[in-house]
Amino acid sequence: MKLTGTCLCGAIGFSLEGWVSRVQACHAERCRKATGGLFAPEIAASSEKFQWVGDRDQIASYEAPILHAPPAYRRNFCKTCGSPLPVEIEGAGMVILHAGLLDDTRGLDVFRHAFTAQKSACCDITDGLPQHEGQPPVPDPSDILP
Repeated sequence: MKLTGTCLCGAIGFSLEGWVSRVQACHAERCRKATGGLFAPEIAASSEKFQWVGDRDQIASYEAPILHAPPAYRRNFCKTCGSPLPVEIEGAGMVILHAGLLDDTRGLDVFRHAFTAQKSACCDITDGLPQHEGQPPVPDPSDILP
């Protein structure tokens, strides 16, 4: 699968090609605060053919202190508009990105909820999808889009 996306102001974008997971709704407090949403719509994708498009000087990073165990919690964002940008997970061969950055979301759907023990009090989960109170397992082949 090939995906492209940009930040709100269009200064920085990305393209990638390869395997792509379905969307995970992450309810972790850090993810909610990083996105400003009630949950973060996260996608894992192959980093093999990931590339930045545009002005890479617009990328800023924030790395939060490690709470319990590695890996570190890192967020990239656009210096101009503040949009959250993809983060490559070192040594894992994957990149994590938010579905709202994509130019085309056809074919995507949410397949599970993560960190539900930290969900916002006003966010009732009623869709019947699998829920994980903490870190869910790595997506398996059935969670990967063709």
